[in-house]
Amino acid sequence: MNIALLICLITCHYLADFQWTTPSMIAAKSEGKPLMPILNHAGVHATLIILCLCAFGKPWVLCILLSLTELLTHFLIDLSKGRLTAHYPTLADNTKKPFWQLYGLDQLLHLWVIAGIWYVATLS
Repeated sequence: MNIALLICLITCHYLADFQWTTPSMIAAKSEGKPLMPILNHAGVHATLIILCLCAFGKPWVLCILLSLTELLTHFLIDLSKGRLTAHYPTLADNTKKPFWQLYGLDQLLHLWVIAGIWYVATLS
């Protein structure tokens, strides 16, 4: 069951980051502004995380705390990536290696957060 929860959390990340991201969210994430579309994007992630955790019967308080963790960390990671990309144009060019290095770091950080959420959730 623990692996099933991890698979669910990773699937939530995929859906929120690649399937349910709107054009306004993509534009805001690429520049680190305006903040509301980035916050809305992080909110989609947090909503899916809380639904996943609740579906696996985790305590409500834990579900809320972990979804808030996802909201805050996802927002800060995407905001930081967008601000870096806006400040350093090379990071915005997907034909150059730095773009892919930053993209990979972004995804790695998100997956570390998901792994942490999974670990904490499995303790309960």
